[in-house]
Amino acid sequence: MKNLRHSVIALTLTTLCAGSVFAADMTPRTRDQVRAELAQAQRDGSLIADGQTGLSFRQLFPGRYAQPAAMSSISRDQVRAELAQAQRDGTLVADGQTGATFRDLNPGLHPMNGMQATGNTDTTVGMGRMNRSTQSN
Repeated sequence: MKNLRHSVIALTLTTLCAGSVFAADMTPRTRDQVRAELAQAQRDGSLIADGQTGLSFRQLFPGRYAQPAAMSSISRDQVRAELAQAQRDGTLVADGQTGATFRDLNPGLHPMNGMQATGNTDTTVGMGRMNRSTQSN
């Protein structure tokens, strides 16, 4: 009984000492600071979503949270030119769920490998060539 009592006292003292060490690392914050930190964590997805795996909301749902801005090495005019080219080519993503491009969804509207853009009406069929005007539907 005496050993049990000493063990309980030792365990209690150890717990109190360890608790004070952890508390010493914490700086006092106001309620408003805590609320602001919580709101920021909700916005950037850094809150823990799954207690079993420890994954944050950003890791589980990356599309819902904005990615940190990366510094770009190209100019605004270059970006606009690339966008215009992608619109002409049909390489913009049309369906965010499947990743299909406008060219995939409407192949007749967008040139494929320069075939329609150059006015080439010949298509390769088997081992020979066949003109589109002579193709039968």
